[in-house]
Amino acid sequence: MPKIGGIKVSVATTDPMVYFPYSPRQHQERAVSLAAKAFSSNTVGLLHADCGIGKTIAVLSGYLACRATDQFAHLFALTRTHSQSKVFETELEVLRSAVPHLAATTMVSRVHVCPIRHQMESLSHTGFMRACASMIKTEQCIHYWNLYKRSSTDGKITINEDGRRAIGDLLDTGVVTRERAEERAEQDGYCPYEIMRWCARGSMVVIGPYSYIFKSRVREALLSSLGLSLNEVDLLIDEAHNLSGHVLDAETSVLSNDDIRWLKENSQFVVRETGVSWIREAIDFLWESMMLHLDTMQKQTERPLDKWDVAPRFIKDEDLDILHHVGRPELGDPENASLVETPLDRLIEFLYTAQRAARSDGWHVTLHVDRSFSDDLPKSTSSLMIQPLNSAGLTAPILRGARSAVLMSGTLRPLDYYEHLLGVPNAISEDLTSPYPRGTRLVLIDKMLNTRYKERNPELWRDVAARISAALCTMPANKSALIAFPSYKMMSEVMSYSIDTGFREALVETRDAMLETVAQAISQGPCAMFCVYGGKFSEGIDLVSAGSSMIDLIVGVGIPFSPPTSYQTALQSWYDSKFGHGMGYYYASVVPSIRQVAQLVGRLRRSPNDSGVIVLLDSRFLQHLSVFGDEIVSDIWPYNDPAEMKEAITQFNRVRLR
Repeated sequence: MPKIGGIKVSVATTDPMVYFPYSPRQHQERAVSLAAKAFSSNTVGLLHADCGIGKTIAVLSGYLACRATDQFAHLFALTRTHSQSKVFETELEVLRSAVPHLAATTMVSRVHVCPIRHQMESLSHTGFMRACASMIKTEQCIHYWNLYKRSSTDGKITINEDGRRAIGDLLDTGVVTRERAEERAEQDGYCPYEIMRWCARGSMVVIGPYSYIFKSRVREALLSSLGLSLNEVDLLIDEAHNLSGHVLDAETSVLSNDDIRWLKENSQFVVRETGVSWIREAIDFLWESMMLHLDTMQKQTERPLDKWDVAPRFIKDEDLDILHHVGRPELGDPENASLVETPLDRLIEFLYTAQRAARSDGWHVTLHVDRSFSDDLPKSTSSLMIQPLNSAGLTAPILRGARSAVLMSGTLRPLDYYEHLLGVPNAISEDLTSPYPRGTRLVLIDKMLNTRYKERNPELWRDVAARISAALCTMPANKSALIAFPSYKMMSEVMSYSIDTGFREALVETRDAMLETVAQAISQGPCAMFCVYGGKFSEGIDLVSAGSSMIDLIVGVGIPFSPPTSYQTALQSWYDSKFGHGMGYYYASVVPSIRQVAQLVGRLRRSPNDSGVIVLLDSRFLQHLSVFGDEIVSDIWPYNDPAEMKEAITQFNRVRLR
């Protein structure tokens, strides 16, 4: 029996490549093999595979090699955003030619597909889900009742025969996308969400967001609706480098002073709505705790609190269970299990999180104050926040509790870092090197600039602007360029100096930028896109045309280290305690920050024919090259000044264009 990472694993009973539909690219067979071994041995697999390897089709093929003939197989393919589900839909369409019975459904939340959602928003101040439940209960929603019928004898609600035929027709198409579900629902006058929910029950593969599995109440509701247990499902997690941060954010609870004020002013309504008398005492407790600490904060923007400052000792777990179920609309969909639409919803979730924090050391409690001006008058808002520190404690029980799991990403390095961060130290793994030809990428690192906080001044910003201009003007404007900054503030500071974009149209990312506008602009000609690391331009839009990258120049300004908040300090201390003194900075700051840059760098080449230049404007990058991976070393040219940078770009292009 072969070993991977020291662990004995069983190999799939069939050839792992049996369902692979293409001529394999470099490294793809190893990716398929890793997936097949993880799924067949019911364990966890980690796969680092650069963009261009084709990891999605590889892992799906490996899954089918193990489960194609298993009538009870269920795979949840989890993505961070809805747009990332498209690649799964595309590849599953291809695989259906080899596995005719293969059916898959993409799940989207009810509010996003409701044909009358704008009408519902106007009907209720208590949130969409409650308005939806009310319209269903009173039989005002014809879209719902066109799909269902109520028994005249016992009142039981079941799907009608026409609805069953519609579900069957959709499943026969193979992949039930949001668009297909909405089109059929509009044709027959059905609720699109209910269509997707029924299709998911008949699908081998369900595509949805991380929260479907990694938020406890949502997971319980989803699996219950499908008649499944966690140990009966396989997991495939895309862009898995995001998973740790996602679960930490998803389990964070926030309660603002506006929320608590509303709850105090409407306490009679809240007691009447919930039927729980002690909730008024809980509201008063949180209000008094917030006011007490605000009185002593003066100009501070945050203060760490004790967990007992937010966890009323008089509340019992069974009381919270009663509170959670009271007033929840009975719609049967997972999103309803964790509502945060109203102040009451947020209070319930906050109290739940406070109880969890009271029983564990892996949580951080703070009071935040945001001071600003409105109409030239000072204004401040405050909020209580409970944040988890232990991502492994949230992910490991799920990854180990599932039948099997494969986590994949183009930036899952270093693999041992993710093994510890996610709590799966015995996972089998593959780190696939770049499939791109040597010499197709030049990585220039500035040895003179340092953008750390104490070095920042107008002269530094002027030097950064000059280097950006030099890169843009030296690189021919054949394709677009990406220029990324750690923050909007730094981007604004640098762009206050004149930047020559070298015959490219300048596009500047804003917090409310529309990706559709960006995509349209890029398709019309080369652009210089100024953005922030991890933002919409750098990660939210796929800059690919006909399989090739639409950019050939990337400029990374500085390293996006997290600001030194009390949470960041607590997270660093937590990792120190878990992985050894001095490791906290590496786990909490270095790898997450360099990973954002690596995500940006990975956008340069999306096919073997792509090539281009990366300019990293901070000498500190030279200290953290190992996080990028070994193959980047041969592409690096540390330089001293703009003249040397321009000469390096000119030489690279001279060789590239021969």
